[in-house]
Amino acid sequence: LEDLMSNFSEMIGKKLAEDKWQDLFQENPFILNLLFGYPIIKIQDQASVGGRKLSGKGDKITDFLSKNVKTNNTAIVEIKNPHAKLLNAREYREGVFSPSGELSGSLNQTLDQRYKLQKEIATIKENTRNYDIETFSVHCVLVIGTTPEGHDERKSFEIFRRNSKDVDVITFDEVLEKLKQLHEFLTSENLENKEDSSHEQNN
Repeated sequence: LEDLMSNFSEMIGKKLAEDKWQDLFQENPFILNLLFGYPIIKIQDQASVGGRKLSGKGDKITDFLSKNVKTNNTAIVEIKNPHAKLLNAREYREGVFSPSGELSGSLNQTLDQRYKLQKEIATIKENTRNYDIETFSVHCVLVIGTTPEGHDERKSFEIFRRNSKDVDVITFDEVLEKLKQLHEFLTSENLENKEDSSHEQNN
């Protein structure tokens, strides 16, 4: 976990292609669990969710397709990169910044993947022989950018993403913070266990 945190932090500081981040999440699938408030398992990475045209082109590919282990409800995870701009540089109005084209475009891309998945779930089940997936209410997560600097920028970003009720937008530095909190919890738990064990031995 410490190595992962160090690698994650180092990667944020570099301008890497999206596929490098997709590889990191693929090699460490437990990170996906940190993005959700319920237990999930990964079904497939780079999963086709439909949309193929008569020409054979146009498949919609999501970075990760996961599901709730208890309800089988599917979840889509789209990974961008930490250098994606979340807001336009110029204020739309005083103290108000509008979402960037990268953010709004990525959000619509994720929603389009959800639309295709819901529309073609029966065909996907039949073709893959995977009948333990459902699209009751597909959960969408978009990992993009880093937390904006500046009070007005952060306010504008929070207002936008909290009103994007169909897609959870999470920044890369927030994912790193989740890893740090997990490490802190495990470290404190380990320390408490050692202290309890030492106390029992002394008694």
